[in-house]
Amino acid sequence: MAPSVKEDSTATTTADPREAQQQRILGAAMTCFARSGFHKASMQDICAEAGMSAGNLYRYFRSKEAIIAAIAEADRVRNAEIFEILDRTDDPVRGLSALARAFLREMHGREAPALCTEIIAEALRNPEIRAMFERNINEAHAACAKALRRGIDKGTVDPGIDVDVTVRLLMALGDGIIAHRPMADFMTDDRIDAVLDTLLERFLRPTSAPSSAPLSE
Repeated sequence: MAPSVKEDSTATTTADPREAQQQRILGAAMTCFARSGFHKASMQDICAEAGMSAGNLYRYFRSKEAIIAAIAEADRVRNAEIFEILDRTDDPVRGLSALARAFLREMHGREAPALCTEIIAEALRNPEIRAMFERNINEAHAACAKALRRGIDKGTVDPGIDVDVTVRLLMALGDGIIAHRPMADFMTDDRIDAVLDTLLERFLRPTSAPSSAPLSE
């Protein structure tokens, strides 16, 4: 699962005025980055989107890079909560199906596809941006790989798969779905869920293992 940030991931209720202001700025920044990209979006643009002065914004974040780093950390915290699904599920294949559902619903927003693809593209060009999000990618990879290896040990996952490559293929698939959904109205939650369940069952199960029952909502 590649680095990605839900457009309202920082819009949580808080009694801390400073934290509320930080969330307001991060939300405005994600809107600007999704609309214009990291390079073209300026601190002035973020100020305007947040409805605050530059002086006020700089009290919370000293640079655009600091804002991006904060977005990466918010993404990491949210991802950790989603990946708990794998630890709660005995069957890793069903766990990955549930994880995919949760992730794709988190990322089903107006700005999420543009922001997700912008992060990936910029990470390939800019080592500093890559470093900010690489920890998130590695932690996501480790969680999925651990689940698959547990499934191999239990006999519910095909022992012949290359675990690391399989994980990256699945992560890339998730990012691709996010990017393509705005261009395909037929990519509804129920149709995606059904195809993903079938894909994971056929791809990950041992050839002699019976398919699991469909994953219920």
